[in-house]
Amino acid sequence: MRLSRIQVLTIATTLSHIQFSSAQTAIEYSLNYQASANGINAIASRSLSSDADSNYQLSNKLEASIAGQIVAKIEQISKLAPVESTLRPVTYSFLQTGLSQESHAIDYNWDSLQAISTENDKSWLIELGENTYDELSHQFALRQQIRQGIQHERNLKFAVIDEDEIESHHYQTITKEIVTTPLGTFNSTKIELIQSASSIDKTLLWLADDWHSVLIRMERTTSSGLTIVLELSGGTVDGLSIEPLLN
Repeated sequence: MRLSRIQVLTIATTLSHIQFSSAQTAIEYSLNYQASANGINAIASRSLSSDADSNYQLSNKLEASIAGQIVAKIEQISKLAPVESTLRPVTYSFLQTGLSQESHAIDYNWDSLQAISTENDKSWLIELGENTYDELSHQFALRQQIRQGIQHERNLKFAVIDEDEIESHHYQTITKEIVTTPLGTFNSTKIELIQSASSIDKTLLWLADDWHSVLIRMERTTSSGLTIVLELSGGTVDGLSIEPLLN
């Protein structure tokens, strides 16, 4: 099946926007993933690292290809600073090259409770609530709530800046499950991204229970019939090589 340009970019962007990490303990990690979707292959790397000032950088990189030809490269970076028991976003950047060029940046000013959101050559002033995030940093808040046991609530909601507006992202914990990846099997918590009632898209996420709940698998089915799968292939968590369950 020949994929359209829009389908290719949908796959690449979807794969780049999913990540889970620790808000309370800020466990550092460096992870590798492999992905596939209707003939498109991708590799991704994700990391969380700290600097000498106790700030953190969350980084996502993805490269998608068809028949050995690169069709999209995406890099996201969210810089965060510790505030009480969590991490607060300071800046966010998104850069996509390949079949399509796109850039997005957010600069937070928590003193004035405002942020400047920039998309290509446009910019908007965003009014911040106490807990407002970007595509990466809102996953810190989700991770924190899961570790606190709030996952038993039906909906976990987060305010996320999207261009000129703030969207509400909803998640729901489904069950505990043993999931298989190219690296092996893991104990996991299965989570669903809740879509609107009119949407037929479905996104499922599996987080590693024994490895500080890093993402180990993602599946997304879109209204166009695409099935996108992202799976852990290796890496380190808190300085240790991530290992599957023993058979």
